[in-house]
Amino acid sequence: MLQHMFATMNELLDDILKHYPSAKDKEKQELDQQLTLLHSMSDQIVEEWLRFEEKLALVRTQNNIDAVHFTAQGGMNQASAGSSSTEAGMSGNPASSAKLLQACQDKIAVKPAVVIDETESEEAIQCGQGYFVLKMYSHAIRHLEQAVRIQPDSMKARIYLGYSYLLLGRAQEACNHFHFMIPLTDNNKLKALAYNALGCISAMQKNTEKAQHYFQKSHFADPTIPEPISNIKVCMLNSGSLQYGEKRMEYMA
Repeated sequence: MLQHMFATMNELLDDILKHYPSAKDKEKQELDQQLTLLHSMSDQIVEEWLRFEEKLALVRTQNNIDAVHFTAQGGMNQASAGSSSTEAGMSGNPASSAKLLQACQDKIAVKPAVVIDETESEEAIQCGQGYFVLKMYSHAIRHLEQAVRIQPDSMKARIYLGYSYLLLGRAQEACNHFHFMIPLTDNNKLKALAYNALGCISAMQKNTEKAQHYFQKSHFADPTIPEPISNIKVCMLNSGSLQYGEKRMEYMA
């Protein structure tokens, strides 16, 4: 999973480096948005890794483990006592071990409830959007669900969350978010994308009449988006591939 994620991130970064020098104003803004997303993903990875290291240190201290290594067979064996003089010294010093244990516990302890502001929601959305771009939809959902818990009226979080569920084949959960946001958003593009997604779900459920109704609403909301018209043709001819329109969301500001 990590290899896939970093390979995709590096591929995106290489593409940005290739096009940035010759990019004009609008294209440069889109590339800047992509860089922001990649930076957010990088920060998230570092944060998660540090959290893991803190927990690992806590486990080692609680169990008075000097050093551990994994065998080729995946087992965990204790290293020789002389492999690390520093760690061996810590093992023999209960006061040092207790001190480290307390420090680790302080770091990973559950924080008291605080007033959550829009900044935390936006950070969760950025992480979710980053995972969406990487096509890691399950990870995207985890962050986007956090965002809508903080800000239930965040239409940006809702549209990404709905599409993440849709692309994982979880149609009912996707529908819930699309139906929630349509009457609340004034953003015609978001409304069109939501209607188009609902149309695709109806078409996949063999309800072509309802699907065409949603596609027409999508086209009416934003005529500049071509997917609804293509999808109407798919329904009428009963052939072709439905177009979700998720590519339009990858770097949506």
